[in-house]
Amino acid sequence: MKRASSSEKHVIAVPKVYDWTHAVLTVPLHMVLHFPPRVLSAETYQYNAVSDGIKMVYTNDDELKEYGDRGILDPKNVSWVNLFINGVLQPEKLYDVEKGKLTLKTTDPPPKGVPIILQFITIKMGV
Repeated sequence: MKRASSSEKHVIAVPKVYDWTHAVLTVPLHMVLHFPPRVLSAETYQYNAVSDGIKMVYTNDDELKEYGDRGILDPKNVSWVNLFINGVLQPEKLYDVEKGKLTLKTTDPPPKGVPIILQFITIKMGV
């Protein structure tokens, strides 16, 4: 076949032509989603004990029952655990908590008569 003009690039002389192309169609989409705010609820519990000036390990038996009787909770079942000794928040590296047991990793025990408060916070989905 003869080209009609010099601007024509391809000339095909066959009974059928199959042409596959790959195209990506991009459609701009603007969507505003409104989700109602959800308020999370929190449950707190605190284990209270008093230092005897000697112990470095406290158990459920050491709990002051007039303030609570659930013992030392399993930290795997709560969201957060804080330890306060004599009202001062302690860094996590200074203690270990497991179900029923608080172990202090300090060099000295707290002074005799000092309050030990282990706070458990559990965050839950609100309704």
